[in-house]
Order: sequence, then structure tokens, then C-alpha cells
Amino acid sequence: MCCIQFPAINQADARDRSESLRPLLKHFNENRHHVTNPQGKQRVRQFILTTFQDLGLKVWFEGFKPDYPQYATGVNVVGMIPGTLAGTPSDRLFVIGAHYDTVRTTFGTDDNGSGMVALLQVARQIATDFEGCPRSFSILFVAFDFEEWENCKDVKKNPKCACGTIDCGSRAFVRNLTQFTDGSLSSFGLIQGAIIMDTVMNYNTTPNSQRLPPIMKQFFPETYNELKADQFRGDFLTVVGRQVDDRALMNLFVYHYSQTESDLKNKTSLRWVKLPFQGQVLKLTQPIFYALDDFLRSDHVPFWNHSISLSAVFLSDTAELRGYMTSCYHEDCDGPSKVTPQMLQFLQKTSDVILALTNDVTKMSCPSNSVIYSKKRSTTTSALSLLNPTLGGGMAAWGVALLSIFMILLGAAIGVVATVFYQRWKKQQGPLVTTNVQANFQPL
Repeated sequence: MCCIQFPAINQADARDRSESLRPLLKHFNENRHHVTNPQGKQRVRQFILTTFQDLGLKVWFEGFKPDYPQYATGVNVVGMIPGTLAGTPSDRLFVIGAHYDTVRTTFGTDDNGSGMVALLQVARQIATDFEGCPRSFSILFVAFDFEEWENCKDVKKNPKCACGTIDCGSRAFVRNLTQFTDGSLSSFGLIQGAIIMDTVMNYNTTPNSQRLPPIMKQFFPETYNELKADQFRGDFLTVVGRQVDDRALMNLFVYHYSQTESDLKNKTSLRWVKLPFQGQVLKLTQPIFYALDDFLRSDHVPFWNHSISLSAVFLSDTAELRGYMTSCYHEDCDGPSKVTPQMLQFLQKTSDVILALTNDVTKMSCPSNSVIYSKKRSTTTSALSLLNPTLGGGMAAWGVALLSIFMILLGAAIGVVATVFYQRWKKQQGPLVTTNVQANFQPL
């Protein structure tokens, strides 16, 4: 199978970057269910694997048994970019995940072709644009199988049902976290956090295009009032996490979102939902669980339910609560005909933010001869030229270098002069008098 050829990306043009997503998205425009289109599911699985391989990632299939394994075997696709600390107890692995399967009745372009496209775009940019830039910590890209679930008791409606409870694939991945280390996780590093994407492309600026969960006004009045002031437009990305356990990762995502530009300019925003509990979802009381159910329906939850609850942040466009997806969620109209240029720009900004966040948390550094380093220097000299308009482009960098040399020489000269004056003063004063100090000192 021929894999996709990624077009060159102009880093200065958000529209060009977003258009580069279209070739990727074409691979997620068919049903991916083990009963209704097993060949389509296999094609997508192979495409993900081949793309990871072509990007130079360390790749493997993670097979698992879903709830009813007599009807299907689940397959997660994992790609790894090892950090310099890979395979050591000091590694802090960072996970970027999205599910690639669908329900029986949909093409799944938004749910969840969009999340997979963002995942592959981040992998591509890290592997190509940041080639030659080492990072301390490793990255795991995980395409989950069987996030979608069905009522397996309804045999007539759902024959050969394999996953009877949500998140079969991510639950298996979290259970088998040690698989890629060939040993105990504590011996090969720890998971520092995960970004999970599910339906992240739907963008709608029409007033009242955004519906909200029933508990939004009561539990999250600040966010509700912000959306009300914006006339309930579906033009934002939702970031979901626990208000304590995921605070650090959420804050970092919000920071990078504020620093990342896109062709949408200020026509898109971010709304975060800080869930009022800590630790495992399994320990929530039934009333609280049902109240928060809209925020607990994807592959982030198994990370939270791990024996040592892991930090994970969930990104979404709110799925069936926005625009056309209010009628197309899990239906065949969730297809390529709904995709607009603005949706691709919205999706590209999300992948750009994840890229910046990932480079941050994995402690990426670029050598001075790399392309990325040159771009950073270019940005720095631009800032310097604002401070000194007479310096232009590369001259600003030379100016900084000459100024540094001058300051070093000036410091050395001052040191020599100070030494000379001290020597003269010392001759005039004679030896230091220490008799009283010594007389008052008593050994223990």
C-alpha cells in the first residue's frame, strides 16, 4: 500500500499548513467497523502503521482481547520517538492518543478521523521539522482501537458485537503500559501525561450552534456565562481535565494555545472544563458520575482509572453538541462533504498547540546548526531589532556577540584594576590583626 506523501509546509502560513491536512483526512472517510467494513478498518490500520514507519518512528501493533474476543481482536497502533533517556528510569514518556475505529453507521470523518489526523500531523512535524533536535523524554503516539462500544446484549441490532463497554482499546493499553519497555515501567521511566483527542474539527461561528450539557450552568457557571456572552457559538476547543490532578498539563496547554497563531486569528478560542474530583472515575458516586457523563466518554478515562491515576487531558469540539453533528453524530452524514477550510484551520491550530506542548514537556533542544535553531535565532534577532532599530537581521546577532565580548573584556579590565588598588592598600595597612579573633575561639 502506498503511503501518503506529506507536502512541504510553510511555517509562516497557517492556511498552507491546514490544507496539508486534506490528504491525511481522505484516509479517514470510510467506515472503520469490524463487522460493517473490516477491510476499511484494516486499510486505515495499515496506513497508520506505514505512516509511522515512513516517519522513522519505532512502531508496533498492540493486540488485545475486547469484551467479546470471539468476534474480533483489537489492535492498537503505537509509534514511539525515543528520547535520550529512553529505556532508563529517568524517562518521562508523553502520550498523544486518538481512536481510529467507528460505529457501524458512520464514515467517522470528525469522529474520529479528525483526532487521528491531528495525531499524525504532530508526528510528522516532530519527525521532519524537528529532525536533529534531541529531546530528553520519549513520545508515544497511540491509535486506539475499539473506543466505540455497543450494547452487545442486543444481538439482533448489534450482531458480532466485540466491545460492550467504552474504551476497550485504551483500557488495554493502560493495562499493558509495560509492553514497550520489555520490563517494569518503573525500570524504564514513567508516564508524565497524555493528550487525548476525540472529535476535534467541527467549527461553527453561527449563534446558537452550540448546545451544552445539562449540568453546565450549575457546575461551571463561569464557562457557561462566557459562552452565553458569545451567543453560544461553536467556535472553541474544549479542554477537559480534573482540577487538581491535571492542572499542570491543562495550564501548559492553555499557555501554548495563547501563544499559537492561526489563520482564524481571534475567531476561535479555548474553553476549559475543570472537573471537581480527584483520582479515579471509578470512585465517583453514581449521581456525580451521571452528572459528569458528557466529559467521561473517551480514551482519557482509563488513564485516570489506572491504579496510580495518570494525568490526561481530553480535547474535543463537543461532538454531538455542535452544529451539523447534532444530527450527524454516529450517522453517515459525518463525512467529508461537511469539511470546510475553516474546520481545517481549526484542526491545524490544535495540532500546532500539541506540537509546542510536546516539545516543551519532552525537553527538546536544537543544536546550533539546525534549521529550527536558526528560526529561533531569527525570532530573537527580530526582537533585538525592536530594541535597536539600527540593527537589522543578522547584524543584530553580530551586535549581540560583539557586545558580549566587550562586556567580558571590560569585566577583566575592572578585575585587574581592582587587584592593583587592593595590593597598594594592603601594603599601606600592613598585616591583618587577627589576635582577638583567635583568642576568643574555643575548640569544642
